[in-house]
Amino acid sequence: MKQLNIERLINDLGGAAAVAEATGVVRTQPYAWIRRGSIRTTILERIKETHPLLDINQYFEEKSE
Repeated sequence: MKQLNIERLINDLGGAAAVAEATGVVRTQPYAWIRRGSIRTTILERIKETHPLLDINQYFEEKSE
């Protein structure tokens, strides 16, 4: 099963502060996504709006159990 590597995505987009600004959330929210291991689809939509060339598929990795 594959899972989105949220931490790598955020790092590649410039870090938590940059992603927070781009998505309109508080600066600490990206850390909560990493901790929970989940991110809302509306946030992914905002990320794609601000980074239209981003290939989100490259961030899906095999989940280690």
